[in-house]
Amino acid sequence: MIDRKVLPVFLLIIPLLLFGACGAPAVETPTPSPSPTPIVVPFAGIREDPQRLTLIQTDLPEGFRKLDNVSLHAGHNAVLFMNPEAVKTSSEQNVLGVVDEITTYELDVDARDAFENDLLVTEQDIAHDIAENESVDTESIRVTRYTPNLQGADLLRAFRVFYRAGEKPIYEYRYQFMVSNAIGNVIVTVGAKTDGGESEAGRTQADAIAQAQLDKLNRFRAQP
Repeated sequence: MIDRKVLPVFLLIIPLLLFGACGAPAVETPTPSPSPTPIVVPFAGIREDPQRLTLIQTDLPEGFRKLDNVSLHAGHNAVLFMNPEAVKTSSEQNVLGVVDEITTYELDVDARDAFENDLLVTEQDIAHDIAENESVDTESIRVTRYTPNLQGADLLRAFRVFYRAGEKPIYEYRYQFMVSNAIGNVIVTVGAKTDGGESEAGRTQADAIAQAQLDKLNRFRAQP
């Protein structure tokens, strides 16, 4: 478990110079200067509406269509994209669908607490959720940790998931990351090779989609 982030506290210390020593002449005490007005720096986080933070159709490879959009509260937005042609034709190595979810918090410390506690997921959690889908062969489910080469996340965890939906072998790449006071969840579904092997091209596209979401969050990240 990573230690909870502690917001830095800056202390201004003004040294007091004491004049005088035994036998030294008295020195007139100067009139103290008024205390300086504290400088308050506004929180430099992400203050944008989450509907503007999630991915849009032009952020994705060609052929995607947005199927659904959900906002559970003012700081949340989730979108679902599917590639209809890839789904109804051969799914091998094609990106089939994308789920993208963004939640913003008041402060980055709140986001970190959620990331490390409330939103913490394990391989077992993911396998259990997938197994609840009746079309999935539960014996085929494999979930492993994944270390993608993504840039711009304050915290990141990712998983590579394999299963068979009917006769179709599927890979899912699941990314969860924190950027300042925002948490993103991106799930990219990719068709596996016909023999069930992982498609390097599909994985590369999945990473590129997750990176696009990270880049978008960082573009909206205000600087102090």
